[in-house]
Amino acid sequence: MVLIVSMVTFALLNLAGGDAFSSVLDNPQISPATVERLRQTYGLDKPLAVRYATWLGGAVVGELGESMFFRVPVGGLVWTRLLSTLGLSIAALLIAILISFGLGIAAARYKSRWLERLVDAVVFLTASTPRIVLALFSLAIVARVTAAHAEATLAMSFWLAAAALAAPLVSIFLAQLHDGLKETMAEDFVQLARAKGLSESVVIARHAIRAALNPVLTVFGISLGGLLGGSVIVESVLGREGLGTLMVSAVRARDLPLVMGIVLATSMAVWLGNTLAEVLQAWNDKRMRA
Repeated sequence: MVLIVSMVTFALLNLAGGDAFSSVLDNPQISPATVERLRQTYGLDKPLAVRYATWLGGAVVGELGESMFFRVPVGGLVWTRLLSTLGLSIAALLIAILISFGLGIAAARYKSRWLERLVDAVVFLTASTPRIVLALFSLAIVARVTAAHAEATLAMSFWLAAAALAAPLVSIFLAQLHDGLKETMAEDFVQLARAKGLSESVVIARHAIRAALNPVLTVFGISLGGLLGGSVIVESVLGREGLGTLMVSAVRARDLPLVMGIVLATSMAVWLGNTLAEVLQAWNDKRMRA
């Protein structure tokens, strides 16, 4: 999967035309000969297959080259920004899990009509509100905090960004868990647990929620890569230095080594998320271990 994604990305960037030094040609102080030497130095004058093979050979041993725009090693730059975005993504996942499981379990436990309506409203709002609107709303809140509370502003900006990033996940997690619990609560093994005299809370915690968890875990695995990709809008609006804003800068500058480094990192994150989801599913459901 990572190999195919890297090949497609490399080919698409080549089809887009131009390179990191195309804009330099507009500068009358730099001669075309100088630009050509720069292209030769970075290997941009070689055929596409040769350039990809060179990049892939370096990537296999952990050498991702040097950023043409930032003039620093790609590996260190991507790793620093990845940690920033990963922290934001983990916070977003925690927010989404707390809200989804809190509302989903409460609706299954109390079977209240107003709780059902609240779940439907939360799913509708979080699914239909664009991330850019949430990011702009967060920016408006941060802007109202005075300069005298700089530390509070940083913390508020982080959690508001995480909340904006978490909104689409809330709709997916909550919808999956709510529907799963409604079906599971009508199953025979749940009725048997009730007949044994177990309380409704114990029935949900020990039996129902584990049976309804697998679809949520599948979505969880896919979400990790989606969070890293969706951070572009949130980080750009709120001015956070993460992987999303780095990708925007790399694409604008046509910085091929940096773009490929970011694509490699996000592809690995998608693979890791799916692998983690499969491990959690096997732990949760004994039938998958056979």
